[in-house]
Amino acid sequence: MDSSYRLFICHASEDQEDFVRPLAEALRKEYTVWYSEYQLTLGDRLLQKIDQGLASCDFGIVVLSKPFFEKKWPRNELDGLFARETQSRKIILPIWKDVTEDEVKAYSPILAGRMAVSTTAGLPKVLEKIRLAVNMSERQRELTTVDAAAQRVQALRQTVAEKQRSEQLLRSEQGVATVSASIEKLWETIQTILSAGADESAPIKFGFRKSVTNTMYVSTIRGMCLGIHATNVHLNSVSNTILEAKIFKQRWNRFGQSDSEMLPLRDADFKPTFRAGDQLVWVSTDTSEAYGTEELATHLVNLFVKHLEEEIATSEE
Repeated sequence: MDSSYRLFICHASEDQEDFVRPLAEALRKEYTVWYSEYQLTLGDRLLQKIDQGLASCDFGIVVLSKPFFEKKWPRNELDGLFARETQSRKIILPIWKDVTEDEVKAYSPILAGRMAVSTTAGLPKVLEKIRLAVNMSERQRELTTVDAAAQRVQALRQTVAEKQRSEQLLRSEQGVATVSASIEKLWETIQTILSAGADESAPIKFGFRKSVTNTMYVSTIRGMCLGIHATNVHLNSVSNTILEAKIFKQRWNRFGQSDSEMLPLRDADFKPTFRAGDQLVWVSTDTSEAYGTEELATHLVNLFVKHLEEEIATSEE
């Protein structure tokens, strides 16, 4: 007896005496059965009890007959069963009782297209078909679970292989060349974005300079600066490379000259790594978000402009 499966019997009351009651009694020996004569007692709130039965059922056995087609309550129950179905899981098991295919099709073309069993085959055959449908569903459920586990294992293999490949590239001349080219591209993209649309009359201009290898600065009004510096870029390894991005404000003395003191506003560090297809990305050490080269350039410019906007807004107060 597999009482773990709950079967809801959707039917018209006219069909209870000669078919539904014997069906429910037989199914009750193997499954947990929601059947109105078992579940409803005097004083029960009918709609609430039926909703509870529909919500908890694994399968809905629908006894289609002429009285069924004419009644409102069976139709509401059937709609509830349809609402519980998904594309990958069908729970409605139709039984045709003294009706033809044309009659079922006129009532519901969807149900007419479902595999069904007729009461003319006899109760034992109907029970056999129900058991088969339940067992097939269980087998499908097991396969789905196995497939999900297999996919998880495969995803793990791919992740490990990708990580090993990344570590290999980060310790190779090819990886060094790729990371170095990305740093240069990052710098060029930042310059392109900040220079777009600028002319001699522009109220805000940006200055760009490289002081040493892999170190770049952007400066603009009110002493606002963006600094980018890549550390640990070696000839044969970038496994420990960190791209440091700093937004700060340069202080000025009373003579209008720049002091060595800087007011830090934002620090962000990024590590290079390689993803599928040897694609280089920069991963934030704080948030673990990954950026392509142009995406990182856009991200840093947006941060810089945000702080510049705040500086201008503060000075106007």
